[in-house]
Amino acid sequence: MPLLTATTIVKRFGGVTALAGVDVELGEGEVLGLIGPNGSGKTTLVNCISGVLRVDEGEVSLLGRAITSAGRPRRARAGLARTFQTPRVFANLTVRENVTVGLTAQRDRRSRGRDSVESMLRRLGLGELSRQVVSSLPYGYQRRVEIARALAARPRALLLDEPAAGLNDVETADLRLLLLEIRSEHDCAILVIDHDMNLIMNVSDRVQVLDEGRTIFIGAPADAFQQSNVVEAYLGAPWCCSKSTSSLSVTRRPRC
Repeated sequence: MPLLTATTIVKRFGGVTALAGVDVELGEGEVLGLIGPNGSGKTTLVNCISGVLRVDEGEVSLLGRAITSAGRPRRARAGLARTFQTPRVFANLTVRENVTVGLTAQRDRRSRGRDSVESMLRRLGLGELSRQVVSSLPYGYQRRVEIARALAARPRALLLDEPAAGLNDVETADLRLLLLEIRSEHDCAILVIDHDMNLIMNVSDRVQVLDEGRTIFIGAPADAFQQSNVVEAYLGAPWCCSKSTSSLSVTRRPRC
């Protein structure tokens, strides 16, 4: 049984269908890369799974239990955590205070305490910054704080929406190692959206490609850009499928 499933998810905004029946399965300990051109429905899908948006049709289940009608706090306590495209941190609180907030969503309230917060700060390289106000930190560290706060809840599934956005090459390399550590050390499956193909290809067990609210590919990362429909979705023209993944732009270009 998959850890997290979203089945036939439909989401409409007025007369626009943002998601037209999308299925997602995230297995235990898996990293699933969710990719696609701008406007393909990636963030909308994560918003539906995490409870930020209500689905118009479809079902969401975690650990075999339906959470489609559950509010965000209940989903968090059930074992689902997420981050956002722009870090949503408590800017005027310290790093430690931000991470401590995550304890309120722990499934096992008995595991709360200072020790778990200190351990999380050390693991994410935030120990020496714990007393600093988050707004004073570089952007990359603010992202780490948001991830640390999510992990403080000890989730079974972590949804990351563009965690590499705004990071430089060194910070992105650190993020790649961090995601692999999260999977191995925290017993946590990860669904990650990002436009950095090097990151996605190096951390994902599988990738799922969306285009115009539909899934057009699910499979091994190495196979994704060997598919003509995936390349066309990104580049808007019948480009050669042997083109290097790292050179592909993720913003939609006009179709011929």
